[in-house]
Amino acid sequence: MRHLQTLAPLALAALLVGCSDDDSNSNNPGANVPTIVGRLQGLGLTTLATAIQAGGLTATLNGPGPFTLFAPTDAAFAALPPATLQFLLEPANQAVLADVLQYHVLAGRVNSTTAAGLSSATAVQGDTLLIDAVGGALYLNDARVTNADVNASNGVIHVIDAVLTPPATVAETLTARGFSTLVTAVDAAGLTGALNGGMFTVLAPTDAAFAALPAGTLATLLEPANQAQLISVLQYHLIPGTQKASELLSAGERASAEGPLQFFGLGTGGATVGTTPITRFNLPATDGIIHTVSEVLLAPGDVVDRAVALGFNTLAQLLTSANLVTALQGTGPFTVFAPTDAAFAALPPATLTALQDPANLAALQQVLTYHVVPGALQASEVIAASSLATLEGSNIAIDATAGVVLNGSSTVTQTNVFADNGVIHVIDTVLIPPGFQL
Repeated sequence: MRHLQTLAPLALAALLVGCSDDDSNSNNPGANVPTIVGRLQGLGLTTLATAIQAGGLTATLNGPGPFTLFAPTDAAFAALPPATLQFLLEPANQAVLADVLQYHVLAGRVNSTTAAGLSSATAVQGDTLLIDAVGGALYLNDARVTNADVNASNGVIHVIDAVLTPPATVAETLTARGFSTLVTAVDAAGLTGALNGGMFTVLAPTDAAFAALPAGTLATLLEPANQAQLISVLQYHLIPGTQKASELLSAGERASAEGPLQFFGLGTGGATVGTTPITRFNLPATDGIIHTVSEVLLAPGDVVDRAVALGFNTLAQLLTSANLVTALQGTGPFTVFAPTDAAFAALPPATLTALQDPANLAALQQVLTYHVVPGALQASEVIAASSLATLEGSNIAIDATAGVVLNGSSTVTQTNVFADNGVIHVIDTVLIPPGFQL
């Protein structure tokens, strides 16, 4: 275990890969500016100042450096379990405290602009810190930078809203962070071994999320006879590989370990998966990344199931008549512009009757596939396009000047109805392919 006190001068001067030491006047104030330690009291970081003294790091962080300190607020320390903070501050545990504190320190002066251009950094403690920019905010692991670029004579301070914890395995991290129900469920499903070393992105429901399930649901899932169903539910919360929040949000969707898609978005209310808020991102583990979600995620069904559940009876009936149900229940993904029953009822009666005639199967398939676009396009992607190519082969024109209008006449009335294998957008008029004739 490396400690700040024993770092060689060259190590102290070394910066992260991709960073350069900026000793310009703006980042290297004169000697009249306090050191990093001298800055803490003025910033109201009294608990951190106490911890640095208890960890035996005051002299080092008063030294020449330069250092970059990610400094948790007093509220961040107060959010730790009381026993944890008490344990860290006991003299017998000085080495453990020093290890935790060194996980908050980078060698060199790294301002927020430079940090935002990195995907990760190595703390002087030796472990990796995840760096991410989401919604205009900078994050170190699951901690948000609330006050950036506070200069000191020997470095720079970025104030953060959480205490950083050196990474452990996913299973150990879930246990330590209080995801007790999820841990119980993972154990009951026999997935603990698969998680350890599996390199997954975990969408982790809180205990409150599990408690909010309908009465009896959790108890039923935990019964040994229902293990296969429990595995299916839990795998829907796993995404193969490690994905930071910004990567998920920029991609828009990712396939879960269970197969169905998970959809990610960032709006005024914050980050979401489907319609569920992601309440904390980027909790690092040695074998994955954890994002906290406020609800247990349940696969919604494929685009056909979703259309039926939404009451699109005419569309569902016509898909069956056109022998398209099996195809649209496949992997896809698909984007479906789904006309309401009222939209179909607005067609000339003779047209709808003709489409339902088995003799006109090819014509019905042509009309229905003109409502389907390959890929899973969320509303933001639809409005970014001027036109979209359909499975039928022709294009749909997109006009987002006032609302979202397709082909100049069909208005999108509801967006982003998520399904296992795609997205549904509701429209108020049936789309007719160019040159279509019955």
